[in-house]
Amino acid sequence: MGQLKLNVDAAVKCYSGFIGIGVVVRDCNGMVLGPSSLKFAGHLSPFLAECVAVREGKKFAINHGLSPGVIETDAQNVVLALQEKTFNALEGPVVRDIYILLERLRNANCRFTCHSCNVAAYSLAQFAFRNNISQS
Repeated sequence: MGQLKLNVDAAVKCYSGFIGIGVVVRDCNGMVLGPSSLKFAGHLSPFLAECVAVREGKKFAINHGLSPGVIETDAQNVVLALQEKTFNALEGPVVRDIYILLERLRNANCRFTCHSCNVAAYSLAQFAFRNNISQS
């Protein structure tokens, strides 16, 4: 069996007070094994929203018994922060959560992908704004 891939994205609409999260898990043939669209209340920066997307994507994979070897996001600053282990007090708790979940996924590699390669996760993040139910 080939490696699974997890794509994540966040959408921030400052005026709404919500962020949308899109998650897609695919097999090595590109077949979708699990999608998720989540809406969270909060005024978050795009950087912190993308960190939350990575965290929630990992939680989704773990909760569904999936173990992706690759996690892709189009937020290059998040990938760099995770690689360099640099974060400030605001995003620190979320980044620590990501590291803990990364250990549970056993050697999953977080890497940058271009926006055009992340369209499914982006679309799910946008779709989250149509959902009347939000996560806490």
